[in-house]
Amino acid sequence: MTEIKDRIKDLAERNRKATTEEERAAVAAEMQSLRDENEKEFTEALESLIETTSKEAEELRMAERLGEITDMVSMAYIAKTYFKKSRSWLAHKLNGNTVNGKPAKFSDEELETLRFALNDISDKLSSMSKAL
Repeated sequence: MTEIKDRIKDLAERNRKATTEEERAAVAAEMQSLRDENEKEFTEALESLIETTSKEAEELRMAERLGEITDMVSMAYIAKTYFKKSRSWLAHKLNGNTVNGKPAKFSDEELETLRFALNDISDKLSSMSKAL
């Protein structure tokens, strides 16, 4: 299935770069031909690519999802205290920057740590607010 995925990716990239309707039509014809070769394998490969892309898009939007929280709370503190890593490490993860040729993203365990960090900070702020 990897070969068909690679071919679909290549065709999708060609389609994105196409500047004329003729180029797009040629890509569409090749895509249809690929589908006709083995519809089941084509469908499975396409579904897998869609799922992967969806997960990647979700990860890449992490900084966007956190919004102004990244301005209100010290990301350096979170990186150091909860992850034992640098601020730049966390920034790469939040922004989905390319590191060593691939997008940096949070593992499931790291996402759990981030959730814990935000909840812990929230609890501490709430306690302090009540104590004032």
